Amino acid sequence: MKSLEYPWINNRPHPAKQLKTYCSKIPNPINNWRKAQRYQENDIAFIIYTGASLFTTRATAVRDTWVSRVTNYYFLASQPYPDLPVTVVKNTGEDYQSNTKKIFLGLESIYREQQSMQPSKTHKWYLLVGCDTYVNVPHLLKQLEPYSCMQPYFIGGSVGEGTCYRKDGTVYNSLFVGGNTAHVFSAALVDALYPHLSVYVESVWPKPNHSSAGLSDVALSCLILSLGYNMTLLPGLWRRTPDGIIEQFGSKEALEVKEPSSWHYIHPMQMIDLDEFYVYQYTL
Repeated sequence: MKSLEYPWINNRPHPAKQLKTYCSKIPNPINNWRKAQRYQENDIAFIIYTGASLFTTRATAVRDTWVSRVTNYYFLASQPYPDLPVTVVKNTGEDYQSNTKKIFLGLESIYREQQSMQPSKTHKWYLLVGCDTYVNVPHLLKQLEPYSCMQPYFIGGSVGEGTCYRKDGTVYNSLFVGGNTAHVFSAALVDALYPHLSVYVESVWPKPNHSSAGLSDVALSCLILSLGYNMTLLPGLWRRTPDGIIEQFGSKEALEVKEPSSWHYIHPMQMIDLDEFYVYQYTL
């Protein structure tokens, strides 16, 4: 496999030495491992929100690792980049606070395009992550097997408490699914959300310069829960790096999840390491 020519891998240790450190941090379930049966990778729309300042680093690393083996992927940003297939979401900005509008309008645009397609060719699931998230697609497919894409599922890996907003300006506290893991939406849920996405982000959620403007995970959860849908939490949609998860939960508990589906706060160099650690184990 051709080496990735990135500045951050200069003077990097030999890959074998680099990958060996993961053997004690990440489960390696290669014996009697079975492939997912219900869904295939092309059933999922992989949506990665990013920004111009991250195109040549985090977004490129994602493109050349796990995204290189999936069919349907969308990089959401407010401006194009010649070396990245960006889905341009106009008039959304490039800072952290712009993420909420970028995600809501980007999801709306992606679903709108699906409506003109034959039902058999449309996305069954939508995965939403930032460009510092590594996704193990074979593991994700297995986690989704018990769930029907025809039912409204809102899936994530962590939960918190945040502030929701009503159109009249009043607020209330609510649980939310942390976007620092991943958000997974069934096609049925996105169909239900579609009429509300632009209205909610334009008329209900606080505008930029408000302290809550960039909290896209809270905004999505507030909308979904307000429509009467529930959250589903799954293990292995990790909100930190392998080291961070061990630090938070301890080795024993962290390694109990044999097939984790995602890791967060992943540096571009570690994105390559994780991909090399996993890529030859399974056939998509």
